[in-house]
Amino acid sequence: MLNCVVVIPTLNEESKIGELIQSLNDDEYPNKEIIVVDGGSKDKTVEISEKNGAIVILEKGENKSLPMARNQGAEYAIKGGNVDVLCFIDGDLVLSHNFVSNAMAHFNEDSEMVAVRTVANSIRDSVLMKAYSPVEDITKLIKKNNNAPPPPAHFYRKDIFELAGGFEALGFREDWTFYNKVRKVVEEKGGKIILEEKCTRYGKFDSIKEFYKQQEWYGRTFFPYVEYAGWKSGLKDLFVLMPIGYIASIIVSLGAFSITGKSIFLIVGVPFGIKMIKIIYRSVKYQSAYVFPHFLLNSIGNYFFIKGMIKYIIGDNRLSRGDE
Repeated sequence: MLNCVVVIPTLNEESKIGELIQSLNDDEYPNKEIIVVDGGSKDKTVEISEKNGAIVILEKGENKSLPMARNQGAEYAIKGGNVDVLCFIDGDLVLSHNFVSNAMAHFNEDSEMVAVRTVANSIRDSVLMKAYSPVEDITKLIKKNNNAPPPPAHFYRKDIFELAGGFEALGFREDWTFYNKVRKVVEEKGGKIILEEKCTRYGKFDSIKEFYKQQEWYGRTFFPYVEYAGWKSGLKDLFVLMPIGYIASIIVSLGAFSITGKSIFLIVGVPFGIKMIKIIYRSVKYQSAYVFPHFLLNSIGNYFFIKGMIKYIIGDNRLSRGDE
């Protein structure tokens, strides 16, 4: 039976890390180890992690970040010599029952299996989270054989992790970038990647401030991603700003019409109208009243994304999601 090492980067996760580690301890898979890589928590994250049986190492380097913490945790596990599969999980997640067991079954049964993708879902216990994740059953949006970007809770065989070269020093799209590196290795050398729908990781934001802080971090780390991936990919990824673009189209349209009185300017608002039709369609299709609030949440989130981009331009090049 193969050994699985779960690597968890943390930064001030005292409210959630204990429950996460305990759920991993309760997992029926016997050959597992938990490594917490702490980026300088000022709360009880380290204490709680150690109390629940995790190995805790302190993240090294001045510009601490999620990908570097994951790499350091993987390096620690590989040097220890007792790892076959690496799993990377963020410290604020809740996992489905036997999360590790269900994924590791594929590696133990098939030597060609190099990665297992998991399902990302949300804890929809507030208006904020229902707006963030407007479709209750997220698996409706996932196809078994597609190459959608992964959530931060995938499993990778140690060999494929090393061949792919680990995570890049990025913020925006850092997990997606690594997954694409793995896919490239698989295309060149062979191997299998599968989606295990029994493995679901649930996330949530405790406040709207936390969500917008994440959006600002994405914007602040966007340009380093572009330097790595190129402007072709970067421009494509800027479609994340479409919500605020739709809002801008209607504002410009109505503004020009009110100033000039010429109805021709109303055509500028057509993209917004089309978007509203799509929102109504999705609301009916998924029987969800939260599709429009989701659009508004992301529209305001785009403002913070752009704010983060501006912060990077004026000199804030931190990769960390923390305040320091």
